Amino acid sequence: MSQDPTQLDPRGPRFTAGVTLVIFAVVLLTAPSTVAIVLLAVQTAFFALGAGRGVQYTPTAFVFRKLIRPRLAAPSHTEDAKPPRFAQTVGLVFTVVALAAFVADLDTLG
Repeated sequence: MSQDPTQLDPRGPRFTAGVTLVIFAVVLLTAPSTVAIVLLAVQTAFFALGAGRGVQYTPTAFVFRKLIRPRLAAPSHTEDAKPPRFAQTVGLVFTVVALAAFVADLDTLG
């Protein structure tokens, strides 16, 4: 399969969503704490990379591409990268608000 940057293996965004779910679960279980703030900041940075440069440039995409995808069969189809990039932008907006709320000690908003 060619390395067309506008097309993605659809399993990559699913893997990223799973990692994001785990990070958010830990944030919710440990909030309010320094651990929650740090993890939320990390996820915000991941979203910023995905929204700014494209989902294929996130750390989770790198892990998928180097460690997981080589062990899988080729995908039966590819998907446009625009919808996952839009989702990263939406995630960025929400995590920026949550991070600002946690830093401002507004735990109920965060």
